[in-house]
Amino acid sequence: MLTSILIFSSTFLYSQSFEVGSLIADFSKKGKIEGVVLDNEVNNEPLAFATITVKNTDYETNSGLDGSFSFNLKPGNYILEVQFLGYETIELRDVAVIAGNTISISQKLKALKLNTDISLAN
Repeated sequence: MLTSILIFSSTFLYSQSFEVGSLIADFSKKGKIEGVVLDNEVNNEPLAFATITVKNTDYETNSGLDGSFSFNLKPGNYILEVQFLGYETIELRDVAVIAGNTISISQKLKALKLNTDISLAN
């Protein structure tokens, strides 16, 4: 009986409070950017594993198999950089994130042109 009381009292005294409201309040202070990266050359097919970077931050992600990506960010203006090997890199400037809102972006990437000028030395 004494052991039960000690366990209960120590658990009660040293437990940390957890407030769901604080999590919701923190989450509502952020906004969301969601989007999809598409291939401009092949019927707007999704580009899986494209790299999407939020410039001047540590945020970076890769698009999923369906070309989709998302970020949860504090309110502000951001620059997104979208890259995929063999395609032009795109910068999306002044992407405005507003607390509690979701911004949807659909970005098409163009394939790089190959230099086909071949000169043969005689």
